[in-house]
Amino acid sequence: MSQNRQLAAIMFTDIVGYTAMMQQNEEKAVAVIKHYNSVLEKWVTHFNGQVINYYGDGSLCIFSSATDAVNCSLAVQKDLKSEPVVPLRIGLHIGEVFFEDAKALGDGVNVASRVQSLGQDNTILISQEVHDKIKNNASIATVSLGHFDFKNVGRSMEVFALTNEGLFVPQRKKMEGKLKKKNIQKRNLITTLSFILIIATAFFIYKNFLAKKDKVSVTEKSIAVLPLENLSGNPEQEYFVSGMHETLITELSKISALKVISRTSSIQYKNVKKPLRQIAKELGVKALIEGSVIREGNMVRITVQLIDGTTDEHIWSEDFDRELQNILSLFSEVAQKIANEVKIKLTAQDQVRLVSSQKVNPRAYELYLIGRHHWNQRTIQGYKQAIESYNKALEQDSNYAPAYAALADGYILLGEQGGIPQQEAGNLADNAIKKALTLNSKLAEAYSSKGVWKLSYEWNWSESEKAFKQAIELNPGYAVTYQWYGRILGFAGRFDEAIKQLEKAKELDPLSPIIVAYIGQVYIFAKEYEKADDHLQQALKVHPNHPLILHNIGELYIAQGRYAEAIAPLKQSAEMSVSGHYKAMLGYAYAMANRRAEAMLILNELLTRSDSGIISGFNLAAIYLALGEKEKSLSQLEKGFEQRDVWMKELKAWPWFDRLRDEQRYKDLMKRMNFPE
Repeated sequence: MSQNRQLAAIMFTDIVGYTAMMQQNEEKAVAVIKHYNSVLEKWVTHFNGQVINYYGDGSLCIFSSATDAVNCSLAVQKDLKSEPVVPLRIGLHIGEVFFEDAKALGDGVNVASRVQSLGQDNTILISQEVHDKIKNNASIATVSLGHFDFKNVGRSMEVFALTNEGLFVPQRKKMEGKLKKKNIQKRNLITTLSFILIIATAFFIYKNFLAKKDKVSVTEKSIAVLPLENLSGNPEQEYFVSGMHETLITELSKISALKVISRTSSIQYKNVKKPLRQIAKELGVKALIEGSVIREGNMVRITVQLIDGTTDEHIWSEDFDRELQNILSLFSEVAQKIANEVKIKLTAQDQVRLVSSQKVNPRAYELYLIGRHHWNQRTIQGYKQAIESYNKALEQDSNYAPAYAALADGYILLGEQGGIPQQEAGNLADNAIKKALTLNSKLAEAYSSKGVWKLSYEWNWSESEKAFKQAIELNPGYAVTYQWYGRILGFAGRFDEAIKQLEKAKELDPLSPIIVAYIGQVYIFAKEYEKADDHLQQALKVHPNHPLILHNIGELYIAQGRYAEAIAPLKQSAEMSVSGHYKAMLGYAYAMANRRAEAMLILNELLTRSDSGIISGFNLAAIYLALGEKEKSLSQLEKGFEQRDVWMKELKAWPWFDRLRDEQRYKDLMKRMNFPE
């Protein structure tokens, strides 16, 4: 037998589920394998490789360089997305190969097959050896999946996934393959304990739920208001019906013992045909409210139905007719009746919150709802349109406190995102908050806005926290308060408390992309990168193109030193937003990835706009630091302090400013900004 050896980059491929495909549809399976073979031959030849062995639904190929092997795998996966689609997984490794009777053998081949076995449809996994060869190639993006113990491999091996556009990145906990078996005794113990736990859980469920006959007990303490149906016959009234939906949620959230899902999550079920049991399960609630709105002039009819989310059983329904000026008392009445139906005893504070004899100017209220509709778009243009509507509402009724509170939120976010100069936004927001609280000292939304303003514009940590606590006391079900409160705790370095508040916000608004993105950000600040990645990747599956989630994934990669990988999500988010912060972080990633020319282009663009009051010195400081200009970075931070830059509140938390922490100028800034110890 002849035998020769060589060092090679080894590519192992396998078509996922091919055997089952052949059994179900032989004609399709044959078309798939033909497509696979032609694509493989084309690209392996193009990248100077060799197809050494075919294994029915897989192959072994070798290349003289890791770069050729990786580029070939990318080309193959891209090509196989055309019909008939081939669900392929690829594993790459560098090792010694020897040939015996035209067959490739050796430890390198064994490892490549093990790496490939961890993959799923449309994945490319690589070993540490391959990663070391291509990690400085800016066109190839990777992420570590951790270390694995493979069968018949004597050492634990780190495996990476390619994350280039179009590829699937598997989750560690869902990966299976040719791995060593766990200790049998340990596994048996876990199985026994699991069985005991199941029995105990079953008994608990029976005793506490199944053995009880009270049908209402399953609905208590958690509820979701599904989007109300517009029965007016006028599509232009959609904004009004949407406002009714949000107002009902707001009233119900004032009941301290009732968990009420926020609008951001419940609105995602608008025009969605799903079983009510499934919706209740997805939102984590025991009861649902369905309803409809009919508006004729200044008269409104609202129909409300309370439904058991576990049985689909109708519990209660009622029609309410009111003049528009009395709409707030209607919602208070509805909230109290629902509390009674789900057996919640209202506290004295609840009753104070829900008692409303206030009449509203119908046109002012209508304009306020139009403003909420625009604000919920969460864009620069949406904030501007919302502000315009709130101001028009106040022209109709200058004493309408909720419009002032909403106006403050619009200005705060518009200033932060670069819609208007920061100081102008801060002054306008401050005036609106003071006016709202003068008119209504019990308005939770105004205290929540005050908490954000006190931190962003005064860096007054204690007063900010005090305002958030007042907002929670006045409305314990307002998710936005917990969301913002959690953020400021994260900026202060109180990470455990921050996560607790953000998890409370998520409980009230489980489908909000913003809340999950903020949870991921706090974990980045805390340097708990695996937890940050888990939250952000899960959020990305639900909201695949959300700019904040993409931006925070880029920030995570920066914090981990994966600068080349950070560029793609940061570039995508920057293209979707006008925020100078998003663009600055892209510039930071370019600089750290040694793509200085691109970093300088962004820096110069932002510098030309820096005198406008829109572009932040804090963000310019980040790019200068990445370019190695430490003195200029510190000068920009000092400028940010002088200008009361709203981004400066994040100075303590950001891990990429760690390189400045021993600088005296940085220490002085921290003291002057009153960061809590």
